[in-house]
Amino acid sequence: MQDATRRAPDWFLPADGITAVPTLDPASNYAMLIDPDGTVLAADAALASRLGLAHGELVGRCIFDLFAPGAATLRRAVAEDVARLGLPRSYQDRSSSGHVLDVLVQPVLGAGGAVRALAVFVCDVTGHWRLAHDRVRLSAALEQAVEAVILIENDFTIGYVNQAFEAMTGYSFREVRGKPVALLYQGSHQQAAYTEIRAALDEGDAWTGRTFHTVKDGRMIRVEKTVSPIRGRGGVVLGFVSVWRDVTRVVELERQLRQAQKMEAIATLAGGIAHDFNNILGPIILHAELGLARLPEGDPVRAGLGEILGAAHRAGALVGQILALSRRGEAEEPSVFGLAGILRECENFLRPSLPATIAIRLDLRTPDDAVLADPTQIHQVVMNLATNAAYAMRRAGGTLTLALEAADRGAPCRAMFPEAEMELAVMLTVRDTGEGIPPERLERIFDPFFTTRQRGGTGLGLTVVHGIVVGRLGGAVQVRSSPGAGAAFHVLLPRAETRRDAARAGAAETPVGGGELILLVEDEAPLRQSTAMVLQGLGYRVEACAGPAEALECFAAGGAGFALVLADVTMPGMTGTALIRRLRQDDPGLPALLVSGYSEIVTPELLRELGADYLRKPFTTRSLGTAVRRTLGRSRSRREGGGDG
Repeated sequence: MQDATRRAPDWFLPADGITAVPTLDPASNYAMLIDPDGTVLAADAALASRLGLAHGELVGRCIFDLFAPGAATLRRAVAEDVARLGLPRSYQDRSSSGHVLDVLVQPVLGAGGAVRALAVFVCDVTGHWRLAHDRVRLSAALEQAVEAVILIENDFTIGYVNQAFEAMTGYSFREVRGKPVALLYQGSHQQAAYTEIRAALDEGDAWTGRTFHTVKDGRMIRVEKTVSPIRGRGGVVLGFVSVWRDVTRVVELERQLRQAQKMEAIATLAGGIAHDFNNILGPIILHAELGLARLPEGDPVRAGLGEILGAAHRAGALVGQILALSRRGEAEEPSVFGLAGILRECENFLRPSLPATIAIRLDLRTPDDAVLADPTQIHQVVMNLATNAAYAMRRAGGTLTLALEAADRGAPCRAMFPEAEMELAVMLTVRDTGEGIPPERLERIFDPFFTTRQRGGTGLGLTVVHGIVVGRLGGAVQVRSSPGAGAAFHVLLPRAETRRDAARAGAAETPVGGGELILLVEDEAPLRQSTAMVLQGLGYRVEACAGPAEALECFAAGGAGFALVLADVTMPGMTGTALIRRLRQDDPGLPALLVSGYSEIVTPELLRELGADYLRKPFTTRSLGTAVRRTLGRSRSRREGGGDG
């Protein structure tokens, strides 16, 4: 408010009886003098122009008649308050065009102190208001942003951080304000990143990338950030702004995706290896069995053939493990078997790969070790646990113990599995004397992709163990460990009541044929030859073909004389399934048996559609004879003239 003794503008001529004349605020855009009832006594030309009138047309009119009813009512009320109280009043108004106006209404006093007129000064503050409004909105946006925002001064101290920064790091604005931004970078790795950022900013460039940061509670997070100069007029750097986004979880998901892609590649590789390797093992197994069948008891060569056969079976089991790891192999049918045999087999696998400082001890306390499961999956459980145990003893060595004991209801060891409801159970224990597991890690060891290995670990081993034991077999897993005292993994599995039925089944004689003619289609010459010899030895007649084209020619020549087609799934030119469909165009009821070491396309749905059976490579004389006999038996009612053997 200006001093009342200052000179009024030329247009501002005091009326009769007015003794105190206020001066016009030089910051005002418009000014006028009005009677308390609103009649304009004097006004500047700018106001008249603003209202769309000539200067002479404004004087003598009621100012409130020039506004809309709502706006006129508000402005009249203000004028009446000033006239009644004799005190100035200021308020913020808004014009019909949207301009923001600061209005000052000041009483003009006459003789005796009565209010004779009102001086109105109007200042258009639209620009200032918009700037202030924008600042408020910008401040609110920064505070409510999901990303952390840091404003950095030219001396690289922290001038401002928003709420997201406080939530992300645990540091409050008060704790970091005025502190060097370098304090947010701890450790040599983070400090190296800060040096790189400073170098970019010193060159006038922005920096974008990912860095690690240690937050207030000691956790390490991964941050994706952009640090940019804030430039004023003429490109002068006024400071810097850094925007952070916590990508710790994103980085973990990216790592899991890469791991999944690796597993997919391994699966593809495993399929190719399995197919080729099983084609190699097939003739080894069949020729060894043929040799054993033809050599008399006591012949010294039998021992060597037995060793060959045992090694081939172990190699086949190893291929099965590779397929199980790839998660794309065909599931094995559960069978009843003893865990002791699996432990001895795992011991044989482990010994060559472990250093001499690690000893293996078997502790088999119970003969009642029969379980109903997939042997390959149990082998995988033991190998995963044993591999982890060996890793824990890699530095100082120690003893790896593989133990079995009965765990029926009421036994002391069942106390560690209070929620288990199995009446008959066997407990497998894998124990090491290594470094032990810290308590804070025990709760996460079965989480996918969680690993304590700095290199070479996928974090999937214990997840696979838990999935097989708990998810597929209905068992339980318990771990007990403490730092420096080793670890023991206890696996509780449902125990089968007996193995005698399975043993009797294993001792059954191999089914034989009755002279039926079999169309054998196999592109691998050694396997084709050995399979034909075994089938002939079992009493079948065989027409062996090297591929689908030759098989079609043989079938056309043989007519309806074939009792069965036995075909490999994967062959050049045409798959086994396509061959079967082609042959059945001429003989719709032709029985079919597909064989393969590995194939994604052989699914239960496909086999039901084809009405075909399936035999997995490498097969034995007994499994081949059983599969052929089963396929012929199922088709007996559908085919006329088929021999029953």
